[in-house]
Amino acid sequence: MAGALGAATMLIVSACAVGPDRGPGLIAGEHGDEPASTSSAPPPPPTLTAPRQDLSWRECAQTTANRLEVAVPAGVVIECATFSSPVDPAKPDDETITIAATRLRTAQTPANAAPLVLTAGSDMPSTRALLLTARGQGRELLRTHPIVAIDRRGLPQSNPLDCMTRAERAAITDNGLSGGTSQANRITELATSASSASDGCTETLTPYQLDFSIGFAASDLETLRTRWGVEHLGLIGVGEGSDVTLAYASIHGKRVGRLILDTPTPFGATARDRAQSRSTGVQAGLQAFAQRCANLPNCAFGADGVATMKRVIDKGAQGRLRGLSDTQVLSAITTAVALAPDERGALPAIASAITAADRGDVTALTALADQAADLRLNDGALVSRCNDVIGPVGQNEIPGLIDTWSRQSPLTGSDSALSLMRCNGWAAGEPTAAPQSFVTAPLVLNGSNDTINGGNGASALRATFLNAGVDPVTVTWPGIGYSVLAHSACAAQTVAEYVDRAPLPAPIERGCPA
Repeated sequence: MAGALGAATMLIVSACAVGPDRGPGLIAGEHGDEPASTSSAPPPPPTLTAPRQDLSWRECAQTTANRLEVAVPAGVVIECATFSSPVDPAKPDDETITIAATRLRTAQTPANAAPLVLTAGSDMPSTRALLLTARGQGRELLRTHPIVAIDRRGLPQSNPLDCMTRAERAAITDNGLSGGTSQANRITELATSASSASDGCTETLTPYQLDFSIGFAASDLETLRTRWGVEHLGLIGVGEGSDVTLAYASIHGKRVGRLILDTPTPFGATARDRAQSRSTGVQAGLQAFAQRCANLPNCAFGADGVATMKRVIDKGAQGRLRGLSDTQVLSAITTAVALAPDERGALPAIASAITAADRGDVTALTALADQAADLRLNDGALVSRCNDVIGPVGQNEIPGLIDTWSRQSPLTGSDSALSLMRCNGWAAGEPTAAPQSFVTAPLVLNGSNDTINGGNGASALRATFLNAGVDPVTVTWPGIGYSVLAHSACAAQTVAEYVDRAPLPAPIERGCPA
């Protein structure tokens, strides 16, 4: 057992590590903390407080910026720390895993202000999402509260996993194109490589191969709460990180002081439904990118950027881009657009990289693809996503989905269908039930042009809120990018108001300008 853990470079033994409250395992329908009871006169929202005993923070601005290949936001203090969390919260005295935390604040941030906790789940390191906020319009929130990013277990810097071979990673990165350009060969290559990766990761991680789901990620947040010695957490779930925060609300309901769901994904949806939602949503986001860029000076797209992107994606699928696959092209574009700090400067640069590839020069687009793979497709991200799969799709169903989805979403349909095979042969963990109630109604930030997950998750959560008996305030933002909070000063102001004076007054449907 010790050898397997050493190979994974992730688990450490720590009998004295601070862990969460003892309680039952993370099983659907069970709750470590029962939600607060409802009444006709709801109690006032919980008060968020500063930690009684904080983590051991150290300054890490330049090392963090270098690691993530971004500039240090001017005037922002970046500090890093780690803490140990039980691999299995039902066994708090057993093996532990190291979780990375990054805190951002400014000189104006009050020293005694309650921190907000941000997670981007398996989308990317949470620290990268937080840096996007600090470099953009969301920085305004740092004036009143420090924000602490918690990287999901298995992702850098939370002891990254290393359990796949180079060949398996290559096949998963290009969605099987290494096996040949025909559809049948691609599906076979991807399915075979994914199954082989599953075997290798299972062997490396046993008996913890199923301990990377959203429920276990939620347990790391509970460890942090306990370590801080606070009664409630203020949580920000960005993209797939919304699943982690909703899992926390399900398991530890009365510990959620505030819950901000920023461009959420469809909690509890099947793999097929999530993939289709992402396909249509990202297609819409790329169309918006092309339209917005065409109205900016120096945009190389001209009048029809969608056609240019489709041409380059098709060349990748045909093996005509010097080793850059269609999947890598799409990942490069979607990630770059999602993380663009500003539209006027960044979007034309992305368009230039795409048009250069169309002419045969793939240098700039390859650099974007490499950055996207580092952020979004490491071993830990894949293990986490496969742990969370609900209703896996059979290999024989993929050709039909490629055909149908490609007609609906020409830029994204084929890739979304193929990507369903990345978890072929993997065992999934028990799903976490949706929250049955909320101490404080959540705040939902709905970004309609998110090129990472699409912008359809907020509507999918309506049934969850209805069943829990809450009417969250929803802020819709029509701009382009990952995280409404990061890109909209209006949204950041609403979040600050919600954190300090929840619940928010009517109207519950609001809008912020792009």
